[in-house]
Amino acid sequence: MTTPPASDLPRGLVGDRQLVAVQTFDIARLTSHPVPIVPETFIAVSGLGPKEDSNGSGKTSFLIAVSLLLADPQWRLDTNGGRPASGILFHPDAAGVDQTHRASPVDHGYIVGVFAHPADPAADPMTVWIRIATTAPYLQANWTEGLHLADAATDHERSIQADDLWRALVTRQQLSARAMADTLYGTAPRCLTYLDTALRPPAPSLLSQQLTEMEPKDIGRSLIALSGMSHLLDEEYSLRGQALENLINLENAQAEHDKQRLIEEQVLGAVRARQASLDSLEAGRAAWQRYLAASYREAYALDESLAADIRVAEEASETAAAAVQEADDRVSTLRSATDLADKERQAKQNWSNAQQLDSELAQKLTELKTRHAMLLEERSTLLPQTHDWDGSDTTTTADRFQLSQRDHIKAEQTHEAAEAAVTLAETHLNDVEQGRSGTAGRAIDLLSDHGILGHGLLDQIDLDETARPLWEPRLAPWNDAVVVQPHHEDRARAHLHTALPGTQIVICDPKREPLPEGIRSNLNLARFLTALQERFAPTADGADVHDQALALTVTGGFTTPLAGRATRLQQAHRQLAEAKTRVTEAANALKAAAAGVTLAQTQHTAAQAAEKLAQLKAEEKRLQADIDKTNDRLVEAKRTEEELQEVWQHAWGEQHGHEQRLTTAKLELDAAKKELRDRRATITALERQRARAAAPQWQNLWGQTLDAAIRQLAGLPDQAQAARPAALRRQAEYALRRAYEHYGVDGAPGADVGEDLREGEKATRSLAEADPGELPLRSYTDAAYPLENRLAGHRDQDEVAAARITRDRRTRGQAIDELTEGVATSKNTLETLQDMIENHLEGLFTQIGAAFNDLDLGSEGYGARLEHHSVRPQGAGDWHWQVTPRWKRSRNGGYVSYRENANSAQVKVHAIQLVLAALLADNQSRGRVLILDELGNSLGETNRKDVLAALRDVARDQHLTILGTCQDSVLADAADVCGELLWFTHASAADITNQPTSVWAFDSNGERTQLTEDWITAGRAHA
Repeated sequence: MTTPPASDLPRGLVGDRQLVAVQTFDIARLTSHPVPIVPETFIAVSGLGPKEDSNGSGKTSFLIAVSLLLADPQWRLDTNGGRPASGILFHPDAAGVDQTHRASPVDHGYIVGVFAHPADPAADPMTVWIRIATTAPYLQANWTEGLHLADAATDHERSIQADDLWRALVTRQQLSARAMADTLYGTAPRCLTYLDTALRPPAPSLLSQQLTEMEPKDIGRSLIALSGMSHLLDEEYSLRGQALENLINLENAQAEHDKQRLIEEQVLGAVRARQASLDSLEAGRAAWQRYLAASYREAYALDESLAADIRVAEEASETAAAAVQEADDRVSTLRSATDLADKERQAKQNWSNAQQLDSELAQKLTELKTRHAMLLEERSTLLPQTHDWDGSDTTTTADRFQLSQRDHIKAEQTHEAAEAAVTLAETHLNDVEQGRSGTAGRAIDLLSDHGILGHGLLDQIDLDETARPLWEPRLAPWNDAVVVQPHHEDRARAHLHTALPGTQIVICDPKREPLPEGIRSNLNLARFLTALQERFAPTADGADVHDQALALTVTGGFTTPLAGRATRLQQAHRQLAEAKTRVTEAANALKAAAAGVTLAQTQHTAAQAAEKLAQLKAEEKRLQADIDKTNDRLVEAKRTEEELQEVWQHAWGEQHGHEQRLTTAKLELDAAKKELRDRRATITALERQRARAAAPQWQNLWGQTLDAAIRQLAGLPDQAQAARPAALRRQAEYALRRAYEHYGVDGAPGADVGEDLREGEKATRSLAEADPGELPLRSYTDAAYPLENRLAGHRDQDEVAAARITRDRRTRGQAIDELTEGVATSKNTLETLQDMIENHLEGLFTQIGAAFNDLDLGSEGYGARLEHHSVRPQGAGDWHWQVTPRWKRSRNGGYVSYRENANSAQVKVHAIQLVLAALLADNQSRGRVLILDELGNSLGETNRKDVLAALRDVARDQHLTILGTCQDSVLADAADVCGELLWFTHASAADITNQPTSVWAFDSNGERTQLTEDWITAGRAHA
């Protein structure tokens, strides 16, 4: 395709018809009452919800239904089959319906739209039905010419009628979610929407008025969609896909060609390898013949030289045998003298024994002197410790030390107990100060954690001195009771029941009553105290009280007051003071006990030192006697050792001289024997070399005379190197091995090459492993035969294979040339289209930028513009247009990017202006619908009015319909400019569905009003 982008796009079956009415069935809380739509105007959408504002009124549900009816691209119906749309169906929980209504969720519902031509609405209207279900297929569409509407009298009857009307539509016209948009509305989107709903994933859009959250590429995509030019990028994407497909076909063909070439190269490689194998066999055979000739020539020359050397070696061997006999006689004479060695060994042993005795005595003397020095050092250490000795023995001092330790332990325990008593007394004093002592204190803390005020009973009662004898035994059993107010009784009992079982709870009187005589309290406890007074009567002697009904007596005789906060505080302070006094006394006793332990330990240590000194004195005397005796023995042993050393030295001298003479004689004998062995070995080696030269055998293998061998080698260029047998044999072996390798026999273990070639390979290896100078056990012909036989069988097949491969390569090359030409053509076509689209969109953005500037200046701004550039796609990626809106914030200021920090209202105004600028640039906007959610929020009064007026003007001038939801703060201004007001009412959360939708509008096209009049008024009480 090389023609310019079309501006007159296919608009589907609906064509230029405009949406004039909508009806819903089982969609959210909406009723089935039809809602008229005035095309080519701005329609304000608002309502009243249960909380006296527009939230929850159902307006968004209606706009969702309209966007589904018009196949808004953001629903992605082409990929998800409309599954997210099923969330708009009526569901009691989602609608907030009270369970007392016993409402059930629906499994399907309908959205119906009527479309009519603006010039002649009654001529050929069209009705579109959308069925939404909770199971697949989730969304289906159908259509029919004329009106096909539910007009029963009640909402329930219309819902039943809807199923019949859907079934009455022609089944063959039924459309899937994927085909719905293109079939009904064409390639350009009929509806663009921003809705704050969780039913579909959010996508960047200028319609959201959140301009700063969009990337420049997203702004470009949104402007193109708003301008109705998305089809250009879709067309380019399709053509680019074809170009990529052609390129892929070429690459696949090239890959297949390369693959076949690899296969063919394997075949040709095998053909070439077999020819190379044959050439190598011939070269190896020629080298083998030269090798045999050179080997015979060298063997003959070596045989002559070795015969002369053998004669000379035999004469030298006879002379060496005579010298050996003479040296052997001299060694035998010297070996006969053996007594000198025995004398030397005995003298050496005697000297060694004397040395051993001398060393042992010296070591013993050192040990004795070391022990003596240690005793002296230990004595000097013990002497200072005896200064504190009182003459007592160690048993007595040990008993004293143990007794002092026990006294110290008792003092420590007494001190620790006294300190613990102080801690308890301090804790008790703190609890009494806070009115939370004992078990009653735990109960009061627990109740306080739950917001309940409690008091300790005895803490809140004061007794006169005269009342103590009778009232203290009455109150004693209630020492841990807590007092709560009557309204806290149940809660207090519930908390204490599980946390503190057995807690006594006393309930205050509802009002103030006189207390028994002698008792004072700030709490209303008259009932409780009066009951105690009545039940517990004093005994005959007045010392105790007795409950006749329980047969219970509580004894008196308390030495200190039992009740009263001040009294209990005095007792707690007194207990703490007494505990601290006991701590001081215990600390003094602990210090005295510690001093006693130290003194007893010092005396015990001194007694032990005195006892040890007495033992050391006796041991020191004994050691001195042993030292003197050992020293005398050591002097005698040294003298004996020196005498024996002189005897051994004399014997060693005589023996050493004799051994030197014998060694010299043995060396002369060994030299003579070695000379004889060398002569004989030389003769043997020469004879072996002559046999190994094998001149007769080489002559037999060569098969000709010495002169013929010389002539065979005379033609080689370098006689010094090339004529050597080893080099010639290596040439033959290498050529043979290469011949097998060319054929594919490379010696790999387990390779399937056939038994004949395996044997030939073994023969080749045998030739290579043999010594080149030795006679070969197998001939070159034996090793080459299996391969020669195989090569003869391949000759005809190789000629046919080479001809076939040449023909196939020529055919594939022609196909690749044709594909290459097709890729170049599609590439040129794509680039031409891209250039045209780029020029077209450049003009579009220029037009949008001009409209953007005009709208900004018209709303008393300082000017705005668009910066844009194209980022052409690579491969299958998207074509991005980076668009950056900029505007002035002051008359003389520069243009600032939309991402610079600014007040949110200003950004929203410019976002709406961009939307309107894009719509003004679209010349195919007739019949399109634009849906804006939360319109005008956070805008000042002036900006809000400017934006709403601009929406009205663009809707009128561009022949499109704009629906915008308006909160309460925006509604008054919207009512001044809108062409229609839709009012949705969900007055109470107790209502299952909305009330019928209210509409205020004036349509100048009377025929359009008459078209749907009967349908819209059906079922309405005021109609």
